[in-house]
Amino acid sequence: MGCAVAGGWSVFPGSLERTRDALVADPSGARWGPRLFLVEDTKPTLAGWGGFKGAPDAAGAVEIGYAIAPACEGRGIATAAVGALLAQAWDASEVRCVVAHTLPARNASVRVLEKAGFARDGAHLDGDVGEVWRFRLDRERRGGARTSQQAIG
Repeated sequence: MGCAVAGGWSVFPGSLERTRDALVADPSGARWGPRLFLVEDTKPTLAGWGGFKGAPDAAGAVEIGYAIAPACEGRGIATAAVGALLAQAWDASEVRCVVAHTLPARNASVRVLEKAGFARDGAHLDGDVGEVWRFRLDRERRGGARTSQQAIG
């Protein structure tokens, strides 16, 4: 990709391949698929990945997820990524709410979601990690969100 890779990127094994394979399998699915997060330091740096976990369901819910390389944590990148994903979600009239899941503990991801206006919406069992907390932001509540307008490449 012609960019630097942030320290700790190896915590996301297979993410580049999954992103590539998803786009090859369904190029039209790019809108509701994964993204790579680049930041501009002295040169572009691959800092994380995330995006949508598929198109909105029949009720208009779309799920987001994100992960930032440890070397880039604490710099507002996740906040900017969530803000950009929300802006894209709200551009689609069929989206009624956005959901996200975190590990069941007060952590940086919980704070990112709360800053963006999400509210905790119970617990959920995830087959890969066990219990997770579910967060939800309804279209009607988005006015109170403090999201970043910073572009994520």
